[in-house]
Amino acid sequence: MQAKRLNYKGIISEYFRIKNKKGEVVPFVFNDTQNYYYELLKKDYPEMQGIRENDLKFRQPGFSSLIDAMFMVDFIWSELGRIPLVDADIVSHKDKETKVLFDRASFFLDSYLEKVGATRKEVLDVDTNGLLRGKRGSQLYVQTASARVSGRGGTKQNIHWSEVAFYSNTAVLNARTLITGAEQQVADGIGKIFRESTGNISDDFFSDEYEAGKIGRTEFKSRFFGWYIHHEYSRNAPADWVVPAYYKRLIESGQADRDQCFWHYMKTGKLEDKEKLREYPTYDFEAFLLGGESYFSTDAVISYLGKLKEPLKEGVIML
Repeated sequence: MQAKRLNYKGIISEYFRIKNKKGEVVPFVFNDTQNYYYELLKKDYPEMQGIRENDLKFRQPGFSSLIDAMFMVDFIWSELGRIPLVDADIVSHKDKETKVLFDRASFFLDSYLEKVGATRKEVLDVDTNGLLRGKRGSQLYVQTASARVSGRGGTKQNIHWSEVAFYSNTAVLNARTLITGAEQQVADGIGKIFRESTGNISDDFFSDEYEAGKIGRTEFKSRFFGWYIHHEYSRNAPADWVVPAYYKRLIESGQADRDQCFWHYMKTGKLEDKEKLREYPTYDFEAFLLGGESYFSTDAVISYLGKLKEPLKEGVIML
């Protein structure tokens, strides 16, 4: 059976519900940022297969909700026999977040079943905390990153690494070994692998992979999503607010307006809170640079990096 191109957006908006930031249960209608990302995916992966993504993002754009909703669509549609069976893993960096991800995915399933008048017992063979297995054999497993995650010898179709920049790097658990080993279970050209995270420190697995993807050295596409694409992040700026030079390029290019910049200015403690600047970066180099201590002044490095331009030509010199 060949996988069909699914209208994920249409299915999700019709069948799934979600809890919004106010705690209200509402239909899952994509926000502007989710819609923006979904359109990018459709453009770059017309069949919505073979997706390989390194997504460097700001806090709470709703990417994990979108990704896991797509995984749940695959789970349900494979159980309906409309696409091949799907075995999916969703992996978080800590137990508390793992529970949040599983509860949300489970809620998506419940909202679908309520819509079609079915029960969990009718469609699930295994229904435990963290694991859903359908009667036809599709599986969705939500777990915390550990040495026991996923494995190397099985077969997967979908993997979501959530907040991958915060996975441990110790003698017991090494993010690079864990992730690259588990991803070998997904065959080339099929399924979906998402590595999505806010930034952490430079020179770790995610920062290395993100930089490699930027220059086309891997099969993964690296994308940066600055806070300003999320139009909900806005706050009326006082008439006498003097816009810092930091925001000049954003405003001149039309990427953000004055009210959006004021929101960011206040959110980041008037650009003084380095942790918040990492969580709501304007430029991708901020997300990693601000994660640790730099020998040079962080502000100076950001200033000079912001002035870098792409080379006019690249090539290899053979000696």
